[in-house]
Amino acid sequence: MTNTFGINIIPDNDKQRLAALERYKILGSPPEGSFDNVARLASQIFKVPISLISLVDEDEVFFKANIGMGDAKVTSRGVSLCSLAVLKPEVTVFEDAPKEPCLLTNPNVAGEFGLKFYAGAPLTTHDGFRIGTLCVLDKTPRKFSKEDELVLEGLAKVVMDEIELRFSSISEAEKLQAANQELLSINEEIAAINEELKATNEDLILSRTKLKESEENLQTLADNISQLAWMADDKGVCYWYNKRWFEYTGTTPEDMMSNGWQKVHHPDHIERVLKKFYTDIALKGETWEDTFPLRGADGKYKWFLSRAVPFKDDEGRIIRWLGTNTDITEQRNLLSQKDDFLTIASHELKTPITTLRASLQLIDRIKNNPSSKILPRFVNQANRSMERIGTLVDDLLNVSKMAEGQLHLTKTTFVISEMIDNCCQHIHLDGSCELVMEGDKALMVNADEHRIEQVVVNLVNNALKYAPDSPQIVIKAEQLNDRVKISVKDTGNGIEPDKIPHLFTRYYRADYKGSQYSGLGLGLYISSEIVKRHDGEIGVESVLGEGSDFWFTLPLTSMTDLISKI
Repeated sequence: MTNTFGINIIPDNDKQRLAALERYKILGSPPEGSFDNVARLASQIFKVPISLISLVDEDEVFFKANIGMGDAKVTSRGVSLCSLAVLKPEVTVFEDAPKEPCLLTNPNVAGEFGLKFYAGAPLTTHDGFRIGTLCVLDKTPRKFSKEDELVLEGLAKVVMDEIELRFSSISEAEKLQAANQELLSINEEIAAINEELKATNEDLILSRTKLKESEENLQTLADNISQLAWMADDKGVCYWYNKRWFEYTGTTPEDMMSNGWQKVHHPDHIERVLKKFYTDIALKGETWEDTFPLRGADGKYKWFLSRAVPFKDDEGRIIRWLGTNTDITEQRNLLSQKDDFLTIASHELKTPITTLRASLQLIDRIKNNPSSKILPRFVNQANRSMERIGTLVDDLLNVSKMAEGQLHLTKTTFVISEMIDNCCQHIHLDGSCELVMEGDKALMVNADEHRIEQVVVNLVNNALKYAPDSPQIVIKAEQLNDRVKISVKDTGNGIEPDKIPHLFTRYYRADYKGSQYSGLGLGLYISSEIVKRHDGEIGVESVLGEGSDFWFTLPLTSMTDLISKI
């Protein structure tokens, strides 16, 4: 490897860093839509022609996602600027690359390619190794602000989350493969038993007894695994199911007679599954594998990965099939949430950025006329857009910190009513809704005041957003035994009962009466995590047509606690 930078680009922990990269099994893998979407989003946000997701190996840099660089998949570590970006935890920025001493002989900068701008945020693993970057490039010099760095860092964390999710899926697939290998081993054992039965065929009755015992052992084993298991004859007609199958589906052996399994399959999938099942099993005799939803005893559907392996006699003829169905609902939902979140984040960031850009362009046109009457309006509009972008980025960073266990609390003792009054000034100034404070105004807690403000502001802003016709929002602080309860109540339309269990989950965005609202679906999730880390609880009571009451509790600060802190 030829180093073109004139400085050492190999960190002291490179051996351990390379080992961390290797464990993700991502080097040399084909393009994937989830990574391409993030790279494309970065290109759109920063309005640059090139965006890359890179992985820095021992001698080469592999591009997992490539927007704007043609078919390039790999480059030398000694010429890639990503080799510099993994040397430090902060974002690496070269606003005018030809002016940088370490890049004077770099072929990407000094050569025909003509690189002028580079910004790269490292991809940092959960154990602190920087294995690659999310970077944006341009052939024109440009400025890159601290706010830009925060956004790029947030997108890099999304990429790292996707890498971790991909690794988790691979690990689960390997576990499934190991389970299937165990089933194949069982097949070999049964084949060995059949050989033994053939060799000792002098006593036909004894042989049949041993064969029956062997099958009973197999069924006993299948009865005690976590998957839904079944057996089919050589034509693919199912004749046996394990206990887990009946527990999940709520069916009986009589229900399953004559291909009764179709009763628990989703009707939209039966025709496709039947065709593939009988093609692979009855006609080709190939290993069966498919995914489809099955209805549980509660009437709800879950997604399963189904796989079956054949058992053969001495002449190689298939005599039966053993299949397992593994629940993959959680993995599918998580992948779907990730894809939905990236789409929402792209849309939510694009709107205020577009508005901000338009405002700045108009301000630029009238900058030489500071007395213009429309200037304040454009400035206010730009500020609102920046506040919106800042809120979205803060939500992204807070979720990343929570996922990494880095959301630290700085606790102080403060008066709850004073905190509420300070953080809700925007409502008093706006005047669109009356804010009423009730309860004990002298109550005090020992908590992270900034984080609790964040919870209160989120609940109040939600009330303003989802109950715009509510004439009042009532914030109440009261003592319940050794706890303090803070509630935010509106008189809006209320929340449908089926949505309430999901309100505090990550990425969930409810629509109220068919109306869609902006946001990443993270506010209540972040609030829930903050309250939990204070050893508190959070919840909501809501009645359709009457309004909603969101509340949370915190441990009460006793007089003994106050004296001990003096």
